[in-house]
Amino acid sequence: MANKLLDVGPLELEVLGILNSAGEQSVSDIQASLKKSGHDLAYTTVMTVLVRLHNKNLVTRKKQGRLFLYSGAKKKDSSAQSIFEKVKNSLFRSERLTPILSLLDNEDDLTREELEELKKAVEQRLKRT
Repeated sequence: MANKLLDVGPLELEVLGILNSAGEQSVSDIQASLKKSGHDLAYTTVMTVLVRLHNKNLVTRKKQGRLFLYSGAKKKDSSAQSIFEKVKNSLFRSERLTPILSLLDNEDDLTREELEELKKAVEQRLKRT
């Protein structure tokens, strides 16, 4: 399993990002999201990516009628947690604030609404500590 976790490509990471931000999605939904970001891929290509992610335990799926709905694996899933920990540790090592602060570097990256949501999340976290 560990070898499969190391073999996650850029398209798979993008699909994981879509699922983590949008929640439960069909293959068509993900295909449309990818098209908006500049990837005009065939339905079967998107389906193949999702099946591979499912086989790596990075996404879950449930059957609804004739199609599957996919979602990001829950945090309790050690495989999904492991891949995100590896990415975080390899990119940022001990600089835990770097990915958060990088969002603030470019004014075009986050909308005002997203900044307000980030502010609210930080304030809630401060209340817990």
